[in-house]
Amino acid sequence: MGNNNYCDEMTPKERSKALIEGKPFDRIPCNPFISDHAARVIGIKVSEYQLSAENLARGQIAAYRTYGHDSVGVGPGLAGIPEAVGSKVALPQESAPYLDDFPVKNFADLDNLIPPDPQKDGRLPLFLEALQLLVDELGEEVPISTSVAGPFTTAANIRGTENFLRDLYYQPEFAHKLLRFALESTIPYIEEAAKLGVNFGLADPTASGSLISPKQFKEFVYPYLKELTDHIKRVASPPSLHICGNTKKIWQAMADTGAGTLSLDNEIDLAEAKEAVGDRVVLVGNIRPTETMYLGTPDDVVENAKECLRKAYDSPKGYILSLGCGLPIDTKPENIHALVGAARKYGRYPLTSEF
Repeated sequence: MGNNNYCDEMTPKERSKALIEGKPFDRIPCNPFISDHAARVIGIKVSEYQLSAENLARGQIAAYRTYGHDSVGVGPGLAGIPEAVGSKVALPQESAPYLDDFPVKNFADLDNLIPPDPQKDGRLPLFLEALQLLVDELGEEVPISTSVAGPFTTAANIRGTENFLRDLYYQPEFAHKLLRFALESTIPYIEEAAKLGVNFGLADPTASGSLISPKQFKEFVYPYLKELTDHIKRVASPPSLHICGNTKKIWQAMADTGAGTLSLDNEIDLAEAKEAVGDRVVLVGNIRPTETMYLGTPDDVVENAKECLRKAYDSPKGYILSLGCGLPIDTKPENIHALVGAARKYGRYPLTSEF
């Protein structure tokens, strides 16, 4: 797979298992977070990809066969749970879905909502069906994962981010009530997806340090994120956790949630993160999505990958070469090949920083 001359000796599933267990592996795993770029791989509109379980699975399978990366998945992401309880999702033909209306405009509106049934509500059944297709086709070979938003981001996407952030200051009791509802709305999907034997990724971008303080993180984010992580760990492997922006002040709290891996934004210095929490969690990141992957050349990708590997290849709990955030949909295929190729060439075991 890919367009390089370095052959893998392990499957992605074997490689991931060895890394997590602290055993020898052939090379550093690489996960480009393919997501909606898969629509480009199979030549369909993003909206067509997002509205069909078959297209979701077909796109991810084709992307994996094309690039040879180390994790495949689909999931509700940031919008799926809010959509299933009444938020309105816009599905542009050629760009990522986004939320454009929210059901909790007044405090009393929350009392009219009930947690979604993942077998019936919104697009949750579609994601579960796509996951089953992926497990059937690739489950013996590559880790299959599903992504969901953390409770803080889900709450913001049910209320509207601006209103929700205001609630933290002026209506903290209501904010906690909404966060509890967000958590209870996420758990049913977790339970259904866990039956398929998949891994979980949590993304909580609204919990970014650019939007809330560490004190607010401790009060409004951490308790619910910890509870969700604990629930996932009862039914599956410890999840990955991604929070956008500069998370330096909350690295320890992020690790305290019990997440198995921390996915770090490209604002972060991987060497600093390794020093701070590398002995507690696997580090994931943090290739620049726009500057390198979307706007750069394959040579730029390789240099950025080498930079990340130099800083984190020897992180005590392990390291996965990946992006600092989501892959732009129209990233050039040659840049994705270059990223996976860099992992194959420069991330060989036993690891060395001499590259």
